[in-house]
Amino acid sequence: MTLSRRLFLTGATAGVALVGAQTSPLQAAPVPFDTSWDHLTFRRLSPNRFELSPNRLTVISDGASSILYRILPDNLRGRTNARWTWQVESSAPPSDLSQIGNDDRNLGVFFVSMPADQAARVGEGTSISRLLRNRAVNVLMYTWGGNQAPGTVVPSPHAPDRLRNLITRRPETGRFSENVDLARDFPRVFNQPLEQLVAVAVSSNSENTPTRVVAHVSDFTLN
Repeated sequence: MTLSRRLFLTGATAGVALVGAQTSPLQAAPVPFDTSWDHLTFRRLSPNRFELSPNRLTVISDGASSILYRILPDNLRGRTNARWTWQVESSAPPSDLSQIGNDDRNLGVFFVSMPADQAARVGEGTSISRLLRNRAVNVLMYTWGGNQAPGTVVPSPHAPDRLRNLITRRPETGRFSENVDLARDFPRVFNQPLEQLVAVAVSSNSENTPTRVVAHVSDFTLN
């Protein structure tokens, strides 16, 4: 899998408060969809369209695949829970997420964990492609799609030891709110603890069917 990085974002507004600014460790910290997000695209694949507003991300994936990601500031790297609401208006069909070429999905919400000593070297401007190549990194994807029951763990064929899907919703339309315990789910999925949470990401894949996915993620918080 060859990775490249380029900007393909619309609607982002400058002047939004920094993530976690003036937030108590016990309070939920909003993760706004502002200009702090970057877009990772893949060579030979059309990119998704991501439309950002402070509280909501719209994803349009029309025979496309790419990842929108955000490197987290130091004051959010100890968070162990996440909440968000997601909605799918137009759905990808069932797919086998364990096979390259058949791994379309409506949405994946990623959480990137790595050892604290290495996390200290990750900062604004670090590409998620660099993190995905790091063998010390684990990436947990809460996934809306696939062909297996919610709760099933499906390793990604691109990096099965370090990149894994936790099936959260079946491939259909709808709207749901999630409240996940990362400290519980990382050991279950990887047999390793959550270490330092260094990045979050959102993706959609529709290049294999091809199909058109229209979806939204909103009210994203870490606590």
